Amino acid sequence: MKKIKIISIVLSMLIMVVGCDKSEEIDKKEDIAPSSINSEEISLSMVKPKTINPILNKDKSVGYIMNLVYDGLFTIDENYNVVPQLVEEYGIAQDGMSIDIKLKDAMWHDNKPVTSEDVNFTIDLIQKNQDSPYYYLAENIASVSIQNNKEFTINFKEKYPFSVDTLIFPIVSQEKINSVSNKDANQVKKNLIGNGPYKISKYEERDGMILSKNESYYEKLPKDMKEIKVGVVPDEEALVSMVMALESDIASISLHDLSKFYEKQFNITTYEGRDYESIIFNYDNPFLRDVNFRKAIAHAINIENIVDEGYMSDATSVNFPLNSNSKYYNKDIKPINYDKEKAKSYLKKVKPITDEEIQRIDREKNDKINQNTIKGTTLKENKKDTENITNKENDIKDKISKINLKIIVNKNNIERIKSAHIISENLKSIGIKSTVIELEDQELSDALSSKKYDLALVGWELSIIPDARSIIDNSGYTDEKLNSYKESLANATSQSQIADIYKSIQKYVNDNVIFISLVIRDEYIVNNKRIDGKVSPNDFDVYEGITNLTIKEK
Repeated sequence: MKKIKIISIVLSMLIMVVGCDKSEEIDKKEDIAPSSINSEEISLSMVKPKTINPILNKDKSVGYIMNLVYDGLFTIDENYNVVPQLVEEYGIAQDGMSIDIKLKDAMWHDNKPVTSEDVNFTIDLIQKNQDSPYYYLAENIASVSIQNNKEFTINFKEKYPFSVDTLIFPIVSQEKINSVSNKDANQVKKNLIGNGPYKISKYEERDGMILSKNESYYEKLPKDMKEIKVGVVPDEEALVSMVMALESDIASISLHDLSKFYEKQFNITTYEGRDYESIIFNYDNPFLRDVNFRKAIAHAINIENIVDEGYMSDATSVNFPLNSNSKYYNKDIKPINYDKEKAKSYLKKVKPITDEEIQRIDREKNDKINQNTIKGTTLKENKKDTENITNKENDIKDKISKINLKIIVNKNNIERIKSAHIISENLKSIGIKSTVIELEDQELSDALSSKKYDLALVGWELSIIPDARSIIDNSGYTDEKLNSYKESLANATSQSQIADIYKSIQKYVNDNVIFISLVIRDEYIVNNKRIDGKVSPNDFDVYEGITNLTIKEK
């Protein structure tokens, strides 16, 4: 999909400078500290909104709140899988160029029905506002063909295997907003009516909003569902401070802030985020072109130790760039195990592939060399060949002993630095020398683009769309079989097809050590212990499950 920027996976050298012990769900019975929060409602906070239009808003904290007020056609569950929300039924065309959808009997908060026209208007609003965070999701939509109020067809510009996964933007009311211009669509009075489980009962720009139960919601909601009071704060730092001061009940926090919260007053929920970390190889190095050398490296690396000591257990080990509970992540495919003896055995098989060797192999393929030409080989020539092979093997061993692999890493990321030194020690144990080089952000970016490294520890933010092809492409590895798998994935039109193809790709990447997946970093939700129950957060919606929360009796 050359024309579509729908694969939103960006290489990011994230600056994370603090490591601490992993915090698990805390469920000890302890005294709850006095709180100034009204005990009759759940209290949340958001940064002062520039707009409460969910299509045009760019602030995460505001977006998390508006997720409670607006539903989309589909949404992302706690395992990062797409599931229907406003959609009752859907079917993807055999050619993958359209999807037929039937809506549930959902109502707006003013008791008017959510219609096909609202969906069409929402898509038009997104496409007319390129700075919308949902713009890339709607970029491949060509048109909407409306059959009636509840049934319509979304037509796509190009076939894309993850088209359903892109339909997760909130649906807004055509009648209320009635304009696709940025200025008009941002007016507060036009954005007070949603279709989600909570409705806005009151909103004042300085004081925030009150969210109450939507009694007309199309799904069953708990009878004792609590109201939510949303306060307004000046910045992200204040979101954390409000929870610490017991003025807000729940907040998404960083690893840096984790150590500020204590068991006596707070529960901490850990969930898998989207920050994926891996080792990539520079395939300009002839040794790294040899799969045996890469396998030796993979078997030498103790990933379990990296998770425990490098990331202080604040991460989930994975062997492919998808969330570990994704329906497309195959847990039956195991990563290459830590085994020093196996690593050494693969080193003995190494035959570095030079540019000249690649050209020779290509010539042999093109010329289809006649195998009969070797029939006249004499015993003397065979003996000479054997001696040459022995000399070559000794020469390779000598070269391996002199190798000093350059491992580059972001100097502002303490977890990666620790991991890089663990890897260096692992390689040393099988006779491979290496040097860890810590670089500033721009230096690291320059080194990657100019191929001035052998191994690099890098981080990616996984897209909310489960398309791993961009990361695979950026590994620098290519061959006919891998290209064939990716082509098959591009032509898939069902989830079962995608799962089968991903299984093959995951196994191929693993077997050939195209890159080495390490971890996906954990994220955290902290809540005041006066709150009873658990949320099921993901990075798309940290308040998922909030309708089930209650408040403990004093």
